[in-house]
Amino acid sequence: MMVNLSLNIPKIYENVVVKIMLFYKFSTYQPFMISVEGNGCEFIRHPPQMSVEKYVYDVINETLPELLVPCPTGNRTYNIYWYLRERHTPKNIPSGDYKLQFKLIAHPNITLFGMDVYGAVRNTGLVSSFFPQ
Repeated sequence: MMVNLSLNIPKIYENVVVKIMLFYKFSTYQPFMISVEGNGCEFIRHPPQMSVEKYVYDVINETLPELLVPCPTGNRTYNIYWYLRERHTPKNIPSGDYKLQFKLIAHPNITLFGMDVYGAVRNTGLVSSFFPQ
C-alpha cells in the first residue's frame, strides 16, 4: 500500500488530535482491532510503552518519522511518501476487505487531513493445500 501526497498546513497548531482506525468489511465496514485516538502532541512527547498505541507509534516512527516532530506544528508543507509493508500489518488477521482511516483534527473540530485507504487480505486457505504444485 503506497500513498504519496503533499499536505500544506498554513497555520500553527498547539494541539492536534490523531485518529487512526482499522475497519473490516462484514456487510458494511465495522471497527476492527486497531482504534487509536488522542492528542498527537502528547503521543509524540510521551511515546506509548505498550498496547495498540505502541504498535501504531512504532509503525509511524519507522515509516513516517518526519511527522513525529514536537508541537507546535504547522506553518509548512509536508511532502509525504508512505509505504505500508506487509511486515507492518497485524499478523493472523482474517482474509477480507479492510479500510484504514487516518485523520488529523485541530480543535475545535477542524479536519486538517483525512484519508481512507482500502485494501484486501487474501490467503490460499485449506483448498490450495490439497492441490500439489
